[in-house]
Amino acid sequence: MKILIVKLGAMGDVINTLPAVIRLKQHFHADIHWLVAPLSLPLIMDHPAVDRTIVFNRNERKSVLKTFKALRMQRYDLTIDFQRTLKSGLFCMASRTGQRLGFDKKRCKELTWLFPFTRISPGDPKKHMLDQYLDFCDHLNVPDSSVEWQIPVHPFSRIPLPHPYVVLNIGATKKANLWATEKFAVLAGLIREKMGMTPVLTGGPEDVGRGGMVETHAGGGLINLTGKTTLRELTGLLAHAHSVVSCDTGPMHLSVALGTPTVALFGPSTPRRTGPYRGEVITATMACAPCNRRECPDPRCMDRIPPERVYEELRRHQQNSASPS
Repeated sequence: MKILIVKLGAMGDVINTLPAVIRLKQHFHADIHWLVAPLSLPLIMDHPAVDRTIVFNRNERKSVLKTFKALRMQRYDLTIDFQRTLKSGLFCMASRTGQRLGFDKKRCKELTWLFPFTRISPGDPKKHMLDQYLDFCDHLNVPDSSVEWQIPVHPFSRIPLPHPYVVLNIGATKKANLWATEKFAVLAGLIREKMGMTPVLTGGPEDVGRGGMVETHAGGGLINLTGKTTLRELTGLLAHAHSVVSCDTGPMHLSVALGTPTVALFGPSTPRRTGPYRGEVITATMACAPCNRRECPDPRCMDRIPPERVYEELRRHQQNSASPS
């Protein structure tokens, strides 16, 4: 059986889709092809459940035509639209396939319910997205099994890291999800002085300035890797961390998938739907949250999360890891 997976989304979206794809692979012994965007390609290009990747790069000239051509060169038994956008729907329509499968009308976006796909049964649009993707497996009568991600871990060898260390992932795609640099700095000091561990900052190239501010406010004593790691290197860095603290962003989901104890800081986003599938969520109770806004002129919901509260959760991780099994 040959299955085409259409999921172009960001890192967290792709990570949350993996458990469903793994179940499909194992149950049908399928040949899995995945249409993906360049950002998340490193996560699946050598994944054991994925046999071939097709890359759609929207910044590349004639990328749509190239993708259509690549899809038309194959014949699939089943195409699944996990993305539920107009773009993904058009790619599904371009594929030569025996069946196209998509979300029910209530969970579709951009009028994609109008595409002539087979629709899965209606489900709760507020439950965790990973569980919503697993609804496709239920529709196909794939037996339940444990949730697995199976993401390959690549070594981080850029610099030697003192163990144990705690990763502070300071970035977020949506500005409203960011936690203040001063608070990260206070938390870094608590980790260093009271836990005896080294704080390691991570983030994308756009977070380099914020990383420098955290380092300055903390007065040193940390390792600043913002803008200095590839996605593959990040797997090794997160997998071997004692704990990870992150706002609502892709590396938070990656940390969870790698099995590292994770503390997620949530304000405007809905943790039940997009929070860590496993791990702790820290929020500040606000009447206006969650609002799911991308930007906010007064992000009180994030500002009211105190560093001391996050530190106490990390201390609990430390105590649990020190307890005899």
